[in-house]
Amino acid sequence: MKALVYNREHNIALVDKKKPSILKPTDVIVKVLKTTICGTDLGIYKGKNPEVESGRTLGHEGVGIVEEVGESVTNFKVGDKVLISCVTVGGSCEYCKK
Repeated sequence: MKALVYNREHNIALVDKKKPSILKPTDVIVKVLKTTICGTDLGIYKGKNPEVESGRTLGHEGVGIVEEVGESVTNFKVGDKVLISCVTVGGSCEYCKK
């Protein structure tokens, strides 16, 4: 698969990376169809986050299709279309349920 990788300030590259695999029963593998970088990624690119090491894959927002699910995953199934948000929610509070 292709990935946009940060090498150092103002130096990124599109590289081939190994396809991920299920490591934990709660993991889901998504085939990304569309993605983008955001302000956080641009800050990394510009060197505003010195704690980010070379080799970091950029881009954490997108849309795709579920290809594989871990054994404890119950809310998604293979073939589901999903939105990958930069915001993580618990899904159990009143606001998440709305």
